[in-house]
Amino acid sequence: MHLQDYFVRRKCEPSLRGIEFSGIAEARPALGVIETIEQADGIIITPSNPLISIGPILAVPGVRAALRRRRERVVAVCPLVGGKSLKGPSDSMMAQLGYDVSAAGVAQLYADFCSVMVIDDADVNQAPALKALDMKPVICPTVMRTLEDKERLAQVLLRLFEGEPA
Repeated sequence: MHLQDYFVRRKCEPSLRGIEFSGIAEARPALGVIETIEQADGIIITPSNPLISIGPILAVPGVRAALRRRRERVVAVCPLVGGKSLKGPSDSMMAQLGYDVSAAGVAQLYADFCSVMVIDDADVNQAPALKALDMKPVICPTVMRTLEDKERLAQVLLRLFEGEPA
């Protein structure tokens, strides 16, 4: 089933059995993507659906491997807070496919290429699981309702790349 059919026409109602990215084996990174990853001062994985927003990017041949080589400079912001998506069906999709619906579950999806995960204060109990995956947990408010919330989170992320404590 095409993603738009699942989301729009069927309103995410069918239970998922898997996700497949049609044509991914033939896909190639856009010009300059790998070089940019290799030269970036820091790489941020945004708080988006790890399966259907971040997943297709990681599935492009060469992208995940490039991120692995830069693991120490890759930071992810967890898209779940308290085991729930703030927007969209990430939580239900992860549950249907058998993933742990938590910050630790997202960390498991990213552990091979990401060294730091920013998690919400509500998920402080997930910190030991992230550490067990050799990921540094950074705990701070991640829910962005106002411009000030967005700026605060951006400052935390920038400090991580400047070597300052978050």
